Amino acid sequence: MNNDVELKMIEKPEELVCKNHKKPPKYILKDQNLTQQERLVCEECMKNRDSSQPLTFDNIYDTIRKQKKERSEKTDQLLQESIKQLENVQEFIEKIQCQLESMKKATNKLIESLTNQRQQNFQFSFYEEVSIHLKEIDKSKEENDKINKIREEIINQFGKLRNQIASLPQNIDKISDKVINNIRRFYKKNYDEIHKTLEVNQINNITKQRDPCYTLTFNKTNDLLFTGCGNKIRVWKFDQRNISEITKLKGHLLTVTCIVKSNKVKNSFLSVGECGSLIIWKQKNEKEWESLKKQSQWTNSMILNKDETQLIQATANCQIDIWDVDFNQNQLTFKYSLDEYHTNTIFDISLNKKETRMVSCGADRKVIIWKKDNEDQQWTFQQEIIQITYGTKGFFLTDDIFFWIGCDQKTDDQIFFYEQKNGNFQMILGKNLQLEKDDQYIDFHLNPIIYNQQKDVFLLRFKRHIYIFGKTKDGERVIFTKLRFETNLIYATLSEDAKYIVTYIEDSKQYQIHEIKWN
Repeated sequence: MNNDVELKMIEKPEELVCKNHKKPPKYILKDQNLTQQERLVCEECMKNRDSSQPLTFDNIYDTIRKQKKERSEKTDQLLQESIKQLENVQEFIEKIQCQLESMKKATNKLIESLTNQRQQNFQFSFYEEVSIHLKEIDKSKEENDKINKIREEIINQFGKLRNQIASLPQNIDKISDKVINNIRRFYKKNYDEIHKTLEVNQINNITKQRDPCYTLTFNKTNDLLFTGCGNKIRVWKFDQRNISEITKLKGHLLTVTCIVKSNKVKNSFLSVGECGSLIIWKQKNEKEWESLKKQSQWTNSMILNKDETQLIQATANCQIDIWDVDFNQNQLTFKYSLDEYHTNTIFDISLNKKETRMVSCGADRKVIIWKKDNEDQQWTFQQEIIQITYGTKGFFLTDDIFFWIGCDQKTDDQIFFYEQKNGNFQMILGKNLQLEKDDQYIDFHLNPIIYNQQKDVFLLRFKRHIYIFGKTKDGERVIFTKLRFETNLIYATLSEDAKYIVTYIEDSKQYQIHEIKWN
């Protein structure tokens, strides 16, 4: 990279003299008690000093310049790259200005031409007009020809102007896309230098489990871990680096697919299995939980409202079921179903912050937004979005923004963001978050997205990767770290303090614990 800025010392060379004789220095004294100028001494100064091993001025001077040059070049490279990016923005602005200036000149020229024609149109020669009058010449055809000629000129010039105006947004978009992409890459490069990828290390403590585990969740206090184990639920003691089984809970006939914990009632939770049995659990003692079972549907995803009074299920039979929940009394009561809009298995559901909107997605390629404007209302249909493939993940980030992820390479392995505007949700263009491209695998359902409020991050299992992603201070969404596995049959959860990821790998039939080192 060209360096057009020279290394420059603030002090002038002639200012560097010894204090006593005002002569050029030959040595530099190491004594820390001396002032900066007192350290510089000439040959004559040294005769009157008893100083051991003084530093040679010329050697130190050359060394300082060399070290400062090396330090400065690294900073200068960053500054030059930043200037280059800003020059690109300037060039973009100038190109727009050039196009606008060209249109402005053409418009001014046309205005001037038409203004001159207006003036000429009202000019006449008295003698010519007398002759026309006496000869009774009909000038109407000539006037019509004149008008048509003006119209042809207007059509021609206005057509050119119309095309210029119509192509302006496209030209601006084309130029701006390149500039925006360059800025985004430059931004990410520098952001990554400051915010290094989180260090994630596997703890050498592997626990085997033959029966499949499709769901894992920590309790609120982070000392218990609930996991599926075939048609049973294993309760583990978690002590940060190890898990040890406390008990197994029985109640389901087929494999457990979802577990949702209570944050209000200690160690209470809900579970559902492939057989459709829905069970609410309440702890009696260290190893025992009392339970209440209700018949439900095969469920792929279920969520609680923030008051934990309502359970919402996304089922395999195309409907969303709503239940009343009472963790204190360990009670479940079916309320109603939403069964008119999805036409195939529903894979995921999510509520916005105010719980006035809900998004669902499934195997019918539909993304459906539901609304409920007050607490007493039932959920009603708001909007339907048809995608090019089916989605396994949908999640509300705010009251008006959610993201959606397709199952396969048709969506280029990206997270797509949607924002509500004028009552409808629309894709936010240019804000997609790219995940690792993987054409060999699809993303399985189950394993819901987990939001950790303490760190303001999300855990996402997609295909063969587990991601931790969040946003920067200026709102840019970035991936902080990712774990890659050799299979897409992985299921994971994040501890309440966001320090540990626990995964179950179905191919190797084992649990793994990874520790996250936050910067």
